[in-house]
Amino acid sequence: MSKQYNFVKNRPVARFFYKGDHTHPVRRTIVVIKTTDKVMTGYELREGSIVRSFKNAPIKSYSRNKIAKIGQIDKRRNLRRQPESGLRKTTLIRSDLKELIRCGA
Repeated sequence: MSKQYNFVKNRPVARFFYKGDHTHPVRRTIVVIKTTDKVMTGYELREGSIVRSFKNAPIKSYSRNKIAKIGQIDKRRNLRRQPESGLRKTTLIRSDLKELIRCGA
């Protein structure tokens, strides 16, 4: 039996591209359980094209300085092609649980 953690109260869902040990930033969706200025920890629902149910989601920590900027993601991505998006802005988008239910991971 695994331990259950409480979510953060304000905007617990985080979507971002993460520069780990890969050749390019990979899309992630997590439900945040703890956050600091340097690290975000949560249940990983999406890792690239792999989408997990909440029951099967591992708990992982992400360094905030490895979250990709818009200029570092693939040029074909819709986020990068939007004219108002600055290339130096972060790809991190926080939302509430209703948005996760509405749009999926």
